[in-house]
Amino acid sequence: MNQLEEIVKYVIYKCRENNHPVTETLAAFVTQTIYNPKTDRFYLEDKLTASQVDELKATVLQKLSQIDKPNMKTIQMQISYDSAYIESEIQRQERIKNQSIETGKLTDEVVSLEIKNAKDFEGLTVLFKKIFNFLLYKNKELMYDGTNKTGNQDSENQATQFNIEKEVAAGLESVIPRAALGPFVSLNPSEKVTQLVELSNLVIGIRLFNKWIQKGGIGLVPFQDLLEYEGRDLIERIRQEAFEVIENCDNYTIFFQNVGPGKIKISDEQFKQYKDELTFLRQYLSYILSIQEDVDISENSVDSNQTRYLKEIKDLETLLKQKSSAPKEQVYPKFATLAQAYIQLLEEKKLCLTRVKLFELLQEMRKGFKLTLPRNLILTAKNISQDPSNEEQVEIEYSEDCGIERLLPKNTPDFMQTPLDYLGFCLWSIVKRDGLLLPGKPALGVFRYKDKNCVFSDEKSINEFLSDPQQFIQGVINQCRKNPELIHLLRMDDSFKNVNLNIYVSGQEGGHQLSNKLMVDKGIETPLHFVEKRLDPNYCWNEWELRKKALQMANIRKRQTKACQTILSNFKVDSEAQTYLPKDNETNTGKTEWDIRKFAIEQAKKKGIIAGTDRAPYPIHPRNYITGLRDKDTN
Repeated sequence: MNQLEEIVKYVIYKCRENNHPVTETLAAFVTQTIYNPKTDRFYLEDKLTASQVDELKATVLQKLSQIDKPNMKTIQMQISYDSAYIESEIQRQERIKNQSIETGKLTDEVVSLEIKNAKDFEGLTVLFKKIFNFLLYKNKELMYDGTNKTGNQDSENQATQFNIEKEVAAGLESVIPRAALGPFVSLNPSEKVTQLVELSNLVIGIRLFNKWIQKGGIGLVPFQDLLEYEGRDLIERIRQEAFEVIENCDNYTIFFQNVGPGKIKISDEQFKQYKDELTFLRQYLSYILSIQEDVDISENSVDSNQTRYLKEIKDLETLLKQKSSAPKEQVYPKFATLAQAYIQLLEEKKLCLTRVKLFELLQEMRKGFKLTLPRNLILTAKNISQDPSNEEQVEIEYSEDCGIERLLPKNTPDFMQTPLDYLGFCLWSIVKRDGLLLPGKPALGVFRYKDKNCVFSDEKSINEFLSDPQQFIQGVINQCRKNPELIHLLRMDDSFKNVNLNIYVSGQEGGHQLSNKLMVDKGIETPLHFVEKRLDPNYCWNEWELRKKALQMANIRKRQTKACQTILSNFKVDSEAQTYLPKDNETNTGKTEWDIRKFAIEQAKKKGIIAGTDRAPYPIHPRNYITGLRDKDTN
């Protein structure tokens, strides 16, 4: 457990013990943004000792106990609003993702279906059913308009579901009958997807027109409900609220412009109190104007889609008046446009309801905040500002070789679209007056230094900035450390990546996530002894498939191969090769010829062969040798 986790858990426990519980996000942000005057940095930007950790815990608890102070109210509003905004955006993205996944599955079922040919009745029937399921899902998506979680009150009624299926089936049959699916089968996958989207728009458009003429369209949100609902007057409420906040900000601005020697004198505690109140108003106004900008864009979209919808309805009524049918080249584009306008109106309604919740959240924060600047001080400041003798004439001492670029309306194209850093507040007042937010005057010039576009409230402030610009750039960072509510307001998150408020409220990877996300328990079992799988890749369990292969093999045996003479076919002859088997090995032994003869005689006797000169093998020939004849000396 690191130091941040330890301190935050301790702070949360102590706050609950003291009966003023705080959220984990608020405790973590406050812990990260406690200023250490000894190091001129945040405490947690350095490694802390045990004594420093105890000191930090005490400081955090003291600051959280003063939750009603303006600076803490500002931080609390930032965390509450950003958390609600991110949560609503995550829910919207999750809804879109789930719809996209389900639509993709149904689309893949249609596209991946293989049909033999355009005359395959069973295959076309299956294809027609899958297309119907796709269209039914796309139509059921339109039953939810953001006012409830289950759609219309009769959405669960079986009769309503049956009527919706009946209308979708009728619309599909009118556009592309089952018997006319042949051309669809021959399309490639991308063309099939395009055709499905167009088919969906056509069926939805047909149902919308039937609902307009009160002959169908069950389950669809009525057109008037897309234009008239609770929160439709949000733009007027926002404008009224913004007007009041701007008036209060102007009063505070005039007051602070006339605070100083020879003018209005107040204590340091009062200065800080009024300054923090102005910061709260500036942050509140920033959120209000952000919602107003989104609502203005949404209103323009609603107006344009409303005009398109009514125009197509009127044209369809003219084409189909007292007619049972019309050329598809004329009505199909209008049905598709009708569906597109309706879907966009439905989405704008959902977004508007989300913005209403955010606006009401801001109003709740505003109701719990009280402005303490006396009315008499405001009147005094206005009287002082109207006195022309209090105005000082100062010339701007600017030179082009100072490394700072000055942008003026006369020499800069699209000057009004130039983005301003620090939200357009005077850089000098932020640095020199303890984070005071006074509006700058772009008419005096926009000064660009190190990719920062800075504006100032008067000429004297500009001259001080030109003398040492780096001091002011670094001074803003130092003031954000002393007043952490300015980090988010002035868009200084890049300079304080470890205390980025968006990371805390969204729990993104890389931030200081203090508690683990809610996980699902899962178990994995590993076998002790692995058994090799013996899978035959050619195995077929289908009896009919085996029968088909057997018939093919039997059919091949009855076929005859035809021969024909071609060029060089005489080289294709059968060749033969003669081989000789190896001889048996023979071994010569040490037996004499007499032994061989004796063995042969014994074998002959065993076989019943009588030994003799004419029959026995190897007969004995007696020989007589006579000596001493013919005058031979016998001595």
